[in-house]
Amino acid sequence: MNLGDLHKVWESKALKRKPGEEEAKKILEKIAKQVQPIWRVKLLSKFCPNNPALLGLNVGASIHVKLRLRRPNWDWDFYPFNQVLDTMLHELCHNAHGPHNANFYKLWDEFRKVHFHFFR
Repeated sequence: MNLGDLHKVWESKALKRKPGEEEAKKILEKIAKQVQPIWRVKLLSKFCPNNPALLGLNVGASIHVKLRLRRPNWDWDFYPFNQVLDTMLHELCHNAHGPHNANFYKLWDEFRKVHFHFFR
């Protein structure tokens, strides 16, 4: 195994057929490239949970990270890329700190400084 393989998203996929599926796949691939230096994620996918406030889910310490790409009930209305990236960074913080405590938010702020520096 190449050491570079330790920090990468191994697979990304869309779970359902919806309008704009190619755009959704491009968003996932772009997110995957952004976070590769941080953490290995086995599977990155989009999801559409019933809870409209749920934007992401980290299953099994990044075995599977699920991200909401679209606004609830609006198939063509994607969230802005930076918002989806921020959700991904949030989910990766759960690998080190399960609960939303001071250490969690400190790490999330550190990830944000690194990744959003490129967008300013």
